[in-house]
Order: sequence, then C-alpha cells, then structure tokens
Amino acid sequence: MNILAINWRCIKNPEMGGAEIHFQEIFKRIAAKGHKVTLVAHHFDNAPREEIIDGIKILRIGNKFLFNRQFKRFYKEQLEKNYYDLVVDDISKIPLNTPTYIKKPIVGILHHVHGNSLYKEIPFPLARYIIKKEKQIPRFYKDTAIFTVSESTRNELVELGFNKNLTSILHNAIEHQLFSKIEIKKNPTPLLVYVGRIKKYKNINQVIDAIPKLIKEFPDIKLIIGGKGDQLDNLKNYVNKLKLDNYVQFLGFLTEEEKAELLGKAWIFATMPEKEGWGITVIEANAMKTPAIGSDVHG
Repeated sequence: MNILAINWRCIKNPEMGGAEIHFQEIFKRIAAKGHKVTLVAHHFDNAPREEIIDGIKILRIGNKFLFNRQFKRFYKEQLEKNYYDLVVDDISKIPLNTPTYIKKPIVGILHHVHGNSLYKEIPFPLARYIIKKEKQIPRFYKDTAIFTVSESTRNELVELGFNKNLTSILHNAIEHQLFSKIEIKKNPTPLLVYVGRIKKYKNINQVIDAIPKLIKEFPDIKLIIGGKGDQLDNLKNYVNKLKLDNYVQFLGFLTEEEKAELLGKAWIFATMPEKEGWGITVIEANAMKTPAIGSDVHG
C-alpha cells in the first residue's frame, strides 16, 4: 500500500507528545512490512525539509501557525497527482478538513477533545478561536471513519457530533520488548515520579503541592520529574519558592530506556492532567510494576 499521513508534528518536533509517539509506533511497523508511508508535518527550526525515520518518509512544510492552510496548498501542488491507497489524517485542535479536497479514502485519528482545557494553556482569544474550530470538526468529517484511543474519548466525540457507527477505538500500546528487558529495581525510599511533557494542562504543580504533606509522614520521600516543555522553568521556580529543592529533582529529556528505568524505580507514578485521551505513560508505569495515581477526568 501507498499511505499518505498528515500530522501537525513529527516524532522529532520539540513539542511532540503522545500523539506523535502513537503515530510513529504504528506506522513504523506498517513501513517495516513493506508498505510505503509518507508523513507531512510542519517544519521547525533546524529540521531538514525531508527525512526518513524508521522507514517513514517525512516531508516538513510551512510552520506550526499556518500548517492547516499551507498543507492544502502543498497537497494540491505536490501530492494530488500521486496515487495513494489511503490517507490518514491525525486530526488536531484545528482540523485540516481533508475530506473537502482529498478525493481518496481517508481515515482520521483523534486522541482527545481539548475543549475548555485550552483556556489554561494559551491566551483567551486564541483558545476561543481553536475551541470554535474544534466544534466544527464533525461537520467536515461526518462520513469519515474515525479512530480514537479510549471509550471516554469516543463518547465525547459522539457528543460533539461524530457518527457513532464510524467511530472506533484503537487502544494505545507500549513497546513491550523495551519494557520487558529493563530490570525493575524499586528505590529503597519512597519515590514519586512524573514523566511527560511539562505543560500547564498537565497540572504538575498539584503533584509538587502534595510533597510538603507527604514529608510529614515520609521524611525521606522524593519527587523526580522527567520531560521537557515550556513550563519547566516556572516549575523549577515554584519548587524553589516552596523550599523543596532537596525533595524535587528535574531530569529534563529522557531516552526511552532512561524513562523505563525511572518508572521501574518509582513507588508511585503521578499524573494530574486537566484532559487526556489516554495517557501512554500510565501503561508504561504499570509495565514496570508501578501503580499510577491520576486526576479524575476523561481518558
């Protein structure tokens, strides 16, 4: 098969997250079986315009602010003449509305409905604009098969207006071979861990807020935070303000092996997002025999 895929970000994008990992893990396996996969994503600083990763040909165009408009023009000028058996649209907050101009079989992947959680992440006018765009998605994809990652997100999509009969669940998964080969060595003293993107909507500050209370019962407890994101400096300052520098450690970016080892040491994995489709890190923690505590939200 010849497959065209579209996602705002690729796996090397500095802002990539679970959606990009989900995509890469699925389509690198499809490419390994001999199928041709081309991904179009937005360009970012110092990235090559064209690159092959895990057998997937990646084309980077435009920028993250106008990708939805730039992709349509790029498709019409460069890709429409090509034959594709399938087009996979990884639908984000601002949709590409591919069914309106691509006359080839299309399936969509949609990880979660952002909704009002955007007000916490970006300025009010921009959040309001994106929420309006998100609500319009079902109108353009009403006859498109949609895959999502959890039952709760599927229910939200149906409430938003998607066709229930065309909406299916494609569960998240983990790299079993990686996690099964890492030896589990639990930390001798209480260790709380968060691994993931450092964003406002992840509410990592709530995990930090729990530390002063936990110290009273577990004086040798430690919180380790792994990952990168635009809130990293703010969280470091917050920890310093609370005088918790001896109890909270920031590791920054972790390789997959380092992440697995850290989760294997943890007593508890904590994740408190305002909204998720389904947190892959919860499954990864469980694979390392670590229980997870999460916020009571969908996903």
